[in-house]
Amino acid sequence: MDSKINYIRNLVYLGQADNDFHEKEMEFVKKVGERLGLSQNEIEKELNSKIDERPPLPTEEILGFILLDDLMNLMASDGRIMNEEIDACKKIAKELGFESEMIVSISEKIKKHIMEGFAENATQILIKNELFKSTTKNYYHEKYS
Repeated sequence: MDSKINYIRNLVYLGQADNDFHEKEMEFVKKVGERLGLSQNEIEKELNSKIDERPPLPTEEILGFILLDDLMNLMASDGRIMNEEIDACKKIAKELGFESEMIVSISEKIKKHIMEGFAENATQILIKNELFKSTTKNYYHEKYS
């Protein structure tokens, strides 16, 4: 359970990074909390907490990837990408083992997406695709020849 709470706390931490935890960001965190199987009381408690220090991050690579995807979607959820959010997300990405510059690149694409009025689900697909493209490794398959 602690890992699920820490997951939500990381989202709340990012939501509070620009000192404007927007209602749409809170709604996104609630959806993620429900997806994780947390109770409404647990989710509300975290949403109403002031989180000054970033909570522990997942140690499993796939959970880190999923968290990064959720963080990027959280940034986009209110239709504004703030520099404080980008900076916080870059630090988290780096600690998870990802290139922090990838966050800048994806953020710029999200901003363009938002300005062009794309639907929320189209932005979510953009984020998933960009994260995947940015993190896939170039594997060589000689050992299978």
